[in-house]
Amino acid sequence: MNKPLAFATAQYGTTRHPFRASLPKHVLRELPMLEPEVMSAMRRAEERLREVDVRSEPVDLKRVTMQDLRDFMIAYCAFFMAMMVFIA
Repeated sequence: MNKPLAFATAQYGTTRHPFRASLPKHVLRELPMLEPEVMSAMRRAEERLREVDVRSEPVDLKRVTMQDLRDFMIAYCAFFMAMMVFIA
């Protein structure tokens, strides 16, 4: 397919593209990854997290309770049944 010479050398994403060349310069500027309001909200949330102690008590891995075994078996059986329904 033969393209006109203007389109053959133009690259999309540069101002050499006819559509982008017709746009004003302020439209072609790079946009920030996040809006300033979002960045400030993220900073405030991080500061609040530093102020509050959010750590839970350490877990003893050697102590497994009956409730832990029940929870594991419920999750295992639910997954097994879901897989059997998916396969069938």
